[in-house]
Amino acid sequence: MPSIFFISLMNGLPWGGSEELWYRSALYAAQKGWKVGCAVYHWKEKEQKLQLLEKAGCSIYWFPNEGRKKEKLADKIQYKLTKYRLKRFIKSLPVKDYDMVVINQGGFEIHTREWRNYWKYLDRYALLFHNYSKNEQWGSSKKKALENWVGKAYINLFASEQIRITMQQQLGISITNSATLINPITISPPANITPFPTKTGEYIFAMFAALETNRKAQDNLVKALSSDKWKKRPWQLRLYGEGKDRTELEKLVRENKLGNKVFLKGHTNNITQEIIAAHLILQITHQDAMPITVVEALAFSRPVIVSEVGDMPVWIIEEINGYISKDASIESIDATLEKAWNDRDRWPEMGKKSFEIFKEKYPAALEESFLKQLGF
Repeated sequence: MPSIFFISLMNGLPWGGSEELWYRSALYAAQKGWKVGCAVYHWKEKEQKLQLLEKAGCSIYWFPNEGRKKEKLADKIQYKLTKYRLKRFIKSLPVKDYDMVVINQGGFEIHTREWRNYWKYLDRYALLFHNYSKNEQWGSSKKKALENWVGKAYINLFASEQIRITMQQQLGISITNSATLINPITISPPANITPFPTKTGEYIFAMFAALETNRKAQDNLVKALSSDKWKKRPWQLRLYGEGKDRTELEKLVRENKLGNKVFLKGHTNNITQEIIAAHLILQITHQDAMPITVVEALAFSRPVIVSEVGDMPVWIIEEINGYISKDASIESIDATLEKAWNDRDRWPEMGKKSFEIFKEKYPAALEESFLKQLGF
């Protein structure tokens, strides 16, 4: 029977979209009777999900993670002890007992001191990359660590082709042992086209992203919608998500007198209903790989506006199922929204096209497809 060991290096938050692929694949493999191991950083919020894996037959290994917030002196001392324990714990993982080791990253954790040489302990492994930064400047030791990891991998899987291209440019290497992965959506996709919402006074725009304006550009979106022409139009913008820039965005909304049009809705546990309630989904950002919510919006037959970053333009065809802004500047956002607004009578038909594109591009058996990429 095949065996596979998953290592998740995401440590800054309890969970994120980049965790879904390895998690669901681990569950799928265990249910097929495979030998499955999973090593993750300990978060209280993660325990329930990992218990489901354990019940399915997976062996769970918790990386020590105490003191990570480092808010108090006691936390800082605890974190130093945690780092020491982590180094010892990593070496005890039973990776030699598995056919394949899959290392999932939220960022580029493999270049950190704890992990930069761990590739030497692995016989056959795959790397999953979900993010990138065009302005990243790699020091020599980090660059060498990444080169070693990438070069020795059985396969490097990127959440968007742009991540691979950017890494090649920054490292000055060619990454040939690679492919693009598709992250699983977090909702159950409908079998048929979802009806377009009736306009009852206002058009609803929705965006689902962390409130981090340096990456997600919600500040520029609010500014673009602050002109007199937009204030006179019947629309409402709902921003879902939390993050470090919430206070800044609340202030921006007040200063531009948009309190009756722009709403910071926070985290939602029912993304399906929020997408269904919207007429137009927005993901006009400075930096993205391939946001799951874009694919989910297509699944629920909604037109989407994205920026020309990551693999979003692969899923959005200009004026067919949405619009592509050349960047996330205020001017570009305004111009793209203006084009979309003038086409608003076509949004229902564009939504139907979104559903067709989703059915065409999204694998019916995603976990099986992913395991095949790993050589099983």
